[in-house]
Amino acid sequence: MESLSVYFINPPSYENRRLIRNFDCATESKGYYIYQPYDFLVLSSYFEKKEFNFIDAIAQNLKSEEVIKKVKKPDLIFLAMVDTNWQEDLSFLKKIYKKFPEARIFVFGDSFIEEYSRQEVNPYITAILINPFELTRDEFIGKKEIQSMGFYHEGAYTKHDLKKKNKVKMAPAQHESFFHPSYRWPFTRHKKYTSVFVSWGCPYSCSYCVVAKFPNLHREASEVIDELRRIKKMGVKEIYFADRSFGVPLTEVKKILETMIIEKMNFSWSAYFHPNQFSKSLLELMKKSGCHTIITGIESKNQNELKKYGRNIQGQKLSELLDFSKKVKIDVCGDFILGLPGQTKKDILETIHYAIKLDLDYASFNIATPLPGSSLRRDALRDGRLRAGEDKNYDSFGYNKVLSNDFLTGDEIKRLRNYAVSRFYMRPKYWLKRLLKIRSFEHLFIQIQEMLYLVIKNR
Repeated sequence: MESLSVYFINPPSYENRRLIRNFDCATESKGYYIYQPYDFLVLSSYFEKKEFNFIDAIAQNLKSEEVIKKVKKPDLIFLAMVDTNWQEDLSFLKKIYKKFPEARIFVFGDSFIEEYSRQEVNPYITAILINPFELTRDEFIGKKEIQSMGFYHEGAYTKHDLKKKNKVKMAPAQHESFFHPSYRWPFTRHKKYTSVFVSWGCPYSCSYCVVAKFPNLHREASEVIDELRRIKKMGVKEIYFADRSFGVPLTEVKKILETMIIEKMNFSWSAYFHPNQFSKSLLELMKKSGCHTIITGIESKNQNELKKYGRNIQGQKLSELLDFSKKVKIDVCGDFILGLPGQTKKDILETIHYAIKLDLDYASFNIATPLPGSSLRRDALRDGRLRAGEDKNYDSFGYNKVLSNDFLTGDEIKRLRNYAVSRFYMRPKYWLKRLLKIRSFEHLFIQIQEMLYLVIKNR
């Protein structure tokens, strides 16, 4: 096998924002955490450990010039780019191209759902990646011609039926290269953790979410189990199952969980979990195999409001999930969206009080954002709240700007979001509950650190 010089680069961000860049979406950390860059982790499976170098400018607090100095005679460069930091990321790409014109450059990120973003980068790149399983090693290195791939126009994917389950194979990922001390997942009970995929993409079709625009891919249980065994040998105790909706496909997931229990892997783990995936038997397996936290989309007190965006929760699945999670002692983080079109101040306040009434362990309050490819962006462009060319630099934290809706300005929505965070977390009863759930000094340190930064960033 030909040896290569490969660089994975997570570029700097404007004003040192703690950005999290993925293939399908991007966000800003709401606390102290920075996720392990799990899409780069998947891409590492194509290469030997000695072949690639990973430079994370955000985790390492590097400027553009410092990053470029670290790159030596690259054959391949993989660069993450995002809509919310577009001009800075595009500028960095141009610098990389100017310095290393002979290198094969691959880019990925949420912005490339939009045609004009693809056009802007085309002069400087070899290809745009739409998912980490799309190309082979031979296509990366140029031994084989790259076939047609990705989106050819908004909302259409050339290779896959978006909701058909497609099986993929993955060589061992280079987990050892992604244990930077800055990486942390806010729900972990151990600071050192790593990420594992069973499925990539999402089987659901919520139109406000960009993930619905990506193919639904999954791995065989045996392959994931082998990966977990390798991680266990590394001495890692904490896993983040980075699936967009853990539990798909169910037969493979059950095999994995049952093996984790039988082999006494004793991982502590968490995952995103869609209410429609709920069954008592699945949640019991998750708990027995080490699951301590699930993150689930509740989004609004008014569930009927969400149906127009394609989010349909079956029957009483949500309440059953929350009740049974409490019974088996799995913590729940509820995700909420504030500022959707048509929402009034009263609606948002009702959702905030609803979040408190549910007695959740955590709540993540996100501002409705016109993400690339989402119905929110399409509708905002159509009704004039957004203009073409001015639709970038939005994110669910509201760092740069917030889109108005029919009743509220962007500033009003952001203030309500900040109020939601304060109202939920600044309750003595809540702090007492969290303290009673602490499992170790390490767990206590993680929780305190996240809480402090949550308060600081919410000012």
